[in-house]
Amino acid sequence: MRVLVCGAGVAGLTTAWWLDRHGWDVLLTERDERPRDAGHLLDVGGAGYDVLDRMGLLPALDRFRRRIPAVVYVDEEGAKLASVSYLATATLLRGRLLTIMRGDLEDVLADALPSRVRRLHGVEVTAVEDGDGPVRVTLSDGSVHVVDLLIGADGLHSSVRRIVFGPDRLYVRALGQYSGTFVFDDAEIAACVGPDLKVLSLPDRQAGFCRTADGRVAAFVVHPGERSPADPTAEVREQCAGMGWIVDRALALCPPRIQHAPVAQVELASWHVGRTVLVGDAAAAVSELAGHGATLAVFGAFRLTDSLQRSLDLRAGMTAYQQGLMPAVQLVQRTGRRAAGWVAPTTRWQITIRDAVPALAGRA
Repeated sequence: MRVLVCGAGVAGLTTAWWLDRHGWDVLLTERDERPRDAGHLLDVGGAGYDVLDRMGLLPALDRFRRRIPAVVYVDEEGAKLASVSYLATATLLRGRLLTIMRGDLEDVLADALPSRVRRLHGVEVTAVEDGDGPVRVTLSDGSVHVVDLLIGADGLHSSVRRIVFGPDRLYVRALGQYSGTFVFDDAEIAACVGPDLKVLSLPDRQAGFCRTADGRVAAFVVHPGERSPADPTAEVREQCAGMGWIVDRALALCPPRIQHAPVAQVELASWHVGRTVLVGDAAAAVSELAGHGATLAVFGAFRLTDSLQRSLDLRAGMTAYQQGLMPAVQLVQRTGRRAAGWVAPTTRWQITIRDAVPALAGRA
């Protein structure tokens, strides 16, 4: 069976690995010509962690694992307001929690792919003809590929979803905020941040910092926004200037090109049409504020490929994949929408209450 997997992020790489293992002829495409930067810190826990274990990747990933003691909330002067233990979360998951930079996870997944998995970078899907037989897929380099299955793993702004399912406005629910991530070198800031993930929250704005495995500093910011700006770096600097603590110094070190995307969710009634199926954020982005995105990407890829392997035909496999995973995804999305104001508070009273809860729990 021939398959084209569009998107070489966490979901696409995991999907390609499992399909190759099941004997598929895999072509993996990616719109970016070069590997992306380190990105942001993410967690893969529970079922997603178990999938990485089954792939035999935990020893390689352990070299990049970030052992963060706590999330520490600070004020504009950098003084500690409250903290939440990361170790407690790992204990609840019986140690099945991997905290890692997105780029490091993608690098390990990419290195694990056998050489027989063909890869094309700097291309994206521009046309799809999906009738009764195989799918005819045209790429931006003009090449045409006839495959038995097309898998869209190309993220929040999926070209496969847009072409096959319809425009983003039908399925993407914007939550009124944007997030930006970047990595920079500054020994003084790295020392100030220490081993923890430190977060400064102001109404409608948030900035967080942690050290990477190589001693650099990974930053994330959340700010209000309704449209994608022409210059994301300039937008982040304008929105987050004057927050206090180390933020202005970090903004001055922000590179010209950063990862910048809306905080949004993807909601579809079905994740498959004909011989085309979606996985990861392309199918059901839960938003960065909801968490669990990387876990769902890894486990969703496994669930899709396992369902295809166990089923008598493609349609039955895609249906089983959706029926088995969609209820859990929808629960995470609902929880994420309700919790958004506490993860990235928009008012002073939300910040005060959020910071008070860990302190009270610590005294109990």
